[in-house]
Formats: sequence, structure tokens, C-alpha cells
Amino acid sequence: MPRVLTEGAVLQCSHGGQTRLTAGEPTLTVQGHGVVTAGAEVGFRFGAADLPVPGMLTPCPVRTPDGSSPLPCTIAAPATPAGLSTKLTVGGKPALLDTVTGITVSSPAPGSWSVADAGQSTLEAI
Repeated sequence: MPRVLTEGAVLQCSHGGQTRLTAGEPTLTVQGHGVVTAGAEVGFRFGAADLPVPGMLTPCPVRTPDGSSPLPCTIAAPATPAGLSTKLTVGGKPALLDTVTGITVSSPAPGSWSVADAGQSTLEAI
């Protein structure tokens, strides 16, 4: 069964950038970390070497066509429904699962994102 994402989960863009989630819902915690709910991913930014973000582990290498500025991936749309829990909700929002994926925007190379690490190994959901 898929694991529930918590604060500390690691998201990865298709260009290799990795960033640790730094916030979750404090009303439901697993191993001391808040559960991440649907919608929390929208607006999430992967950092770049010269444009770091909190929790960045590996920078997204995407740059402007002339190479002068970083354009790291940003999650601009809600996650695919297949990665949302159908049973576990927090504040009326489904919990995100480690099977969640989505699309990132970054010009000139849009891509996708997925979960590299759920952030915990205790709670599973459907």
C-alpha cells in the first residue's frame, strides 16, 4: 500500500531537482511530522544552484535559453487524482500518497514531478 506523505517527504522533478517538503498539516502527524494534503503541492518550487529554496537537496538545472538565469521547476497544477487517498482526509482534504505525480512548469523544459521519499514509513493508506 502507498505511504502517506509528511513534512520531510522528498519531491523530485524530471530534471533531477530534489526538495524536501517543509510543511504539513499539524492536526495529523506521523512520527512527529504533519501529513501533506491535496493542494499543498501547488506553487511548490524546486530550487536552483543560484536560487535555493528551503529544503533543497539537489538543484533543478533548468535555465533560460541563453543560460543567464535559473528557471527551476514549479508545480503549477494540482496532483493527479491517482495519488490522493480515497479514505484518509485532513480538514476535508485528501492526504497525498507516495504514488502522486504531476506536471511542472519551467521554460523551456517543462516536465513532471514524483515522490522520491514519503518522509515516513509507518502510515499507509488507500
